[in-house]
Amino acid sequence: MPAPWRPDFPRHLPAPTFREETAGGGDVEIESERLERMQLESLSTAELVRHAIEEARLLARAEVLHAKKELQEELKAARTAGILLGSGGVLGLLGLAALFVAVGLALPLAQWLGVLLVGVFLLLLCGGLAFAGYKRLPRKPLPHTQDRLKTDLARTRETLQ
Repeated sequence: MPAPWRPDFPRHLPAPTFREETAGGGDVEIESERLERMQLESLSTAELVRHAIEEARLLARAEVLHAKKELQEELKAARTAGILLGSGGVLGLLGLAALFVAVGLALPLAQWLGVLLVGVFLLLLCGGLAFAGYKRLPRKPLPHTQDRLKTDLARTRETLQ
């Protein structure tokens, strides 16, 4: 038999509120209705299911928003790494071309030392840029989202057992 209606508790639960991130990068605020144990015991099965579905939907939206934010951060880091790797590759080709010119000019032994030094400098610069770009590449994609999803899954399994 369902519990009698109480004036301090609504029969139809309002849906949890959810505000998305603004284009300006504002914080995402997700509000969920917390129910006391007594309130949960007084709900009908249909209301409990409806509340659980709303909470699951809210959790999924929060996870998607967090994954989106994390992906944007990783894309920004990958863009910087790509620029560094690309410029390092171009300078490496220029350094290699300068070294070939130095080898060509080395045969008559005129002005070859200057061209050789420029080529070595460009190759060292290329190596530094390539190393910096390699270090900025993401090692594990979306690590925080993966950890949170694993934690959510473990908690769900514990709750259902």
